[in-house]
Parts: sequence; structure tokens; C-alpha cells
Amino acid sequence: MTDVDTDDLAVAIRFFDRVVRERDRPGAERILDDDYTLVISQPTHAVMPRDRWLEVLDDYLVHEYIVEEQQVDRVDDLAAVLTRVRMKATVLGQERNGTFVLSDVWRRSESRWRVWRRHSTALSAGTLPGAVSVGTS
Repeated sequence: MTDVDTDDLAVAIRFFDRVVRERDRPGAERILDDDYTLVISQPTHAVMPRDRWLEVLDDYLVHEYIVEEQQVDRVDDLAAVLTRVRMKATVLGQERNGTFVLSDVWRRSESRWRVWRRHSTALSAGTLPGAVSVGTS
């Protein structure tokens, strides 16, 4: 297992990808910021707080996860990672297949990178099961 308690952002990013693919709850608990939230923008706006994301992780079966492109921007203890991913998955028994644009915001504290927010835009997939829809402003 890769050591997530590292100052190396690239290692932390790969660790998070592995956590999702392997449904590694202990790893997720270590890499997710205490205030982590998944924010879905398409096809409907929805949010999934950290505790709910951890609950759903056991039922998030990834069949294929291909990073097509990734851009990392970093300044001091803050990083923004924009990734286009082609994925085939089953979430809570429903297909979650398509191309996604993921925008992750990472924060470093005490020489440790943790993901604070993930904004996910499905370019070709349906609604994420288990997420709570919220009103738009």
C-alpha cells in the first residue's frame, strides 16, 4: 500500500484513485479531508458529504477507470487537479458509465495532502445514486 501520509501530491492523487477503484474505506478515511464533499453538477446538482460518500464506497464497484487527461495546478499548500476520466462502474446497483470531468481541491497540512472537494461533471452519464439533489440559485 502506498503511504498517503506524504508531502508528494502526485502520490496522494494516485492513492485517492486507488482508494476509489478498490473501495478501500480505511484508505479513504485517511485521504479525505474531514470536511470532504462530493459535488455533482450534471445532470442535476447534488452533494454527498464525507460520511455518505464513505457509506456508498462499498457499493461503488469500478469496472474500468481510465485517466484521459490531467492538469495539476499547485501553490504552496493548495492544489487544484482537473481530470477527465472514462469510467464504467456500478453504484448502488445502477450503472454509472461515461466520461467525467473531475475537479479536485487538495489541501496540505502537517506535511500531508488530503482532498477537500471533488466536483464531478458527467459528460455522458446519468444521475449518481445516493446523492442528495439540491436547489440551484
